[in-house]
Amino acid sequence: MFINLCQVEVHGKRVDKSSAQTRVVKNNGFNPRWNKTLRFTVTHPQLALVMFRVLDDIPLVKDATVAQYCLPMRCLETGYRMIELRDMNGDRLGPTSLFVHITIDQADVSLLKRSVACKCFS
Repeated sequence: MFINLCQVEVHGKRVDKSSAQTRVVKNNGFNPRWNKTLRFTVTHPQLALVMFRVLDDIPLVKDATVAQYCLPMRCLETGYRMIELRDMNGDRLGPTSLFVHITIDQADVSLLKRSVACKCFS
């Protein structure tokens, strides 16, 4: 049984790179509920990519990624979204998905600065 956690990473310009993760959910690998809000402030959203990863919490494994999905930040929209997860080769993993709530705050339109909050449910 997987011991899952959800990690969200922002990649792009050095100033925007960041990562946050949920707590570990034990003994519920098929329908974990993290119910945690992860917040990011991005100064160059037009260059940023957002990576959603589900990991198995195995202490001896360097990269325990079970599933992932990456998309440009400019494609994120406010509201509830289903993120279709992929394996490490980019192939669809059957009916697996991540249920998230996205909130985008355009704090400074002149800089296109955005604050993004992502709540992971699964």
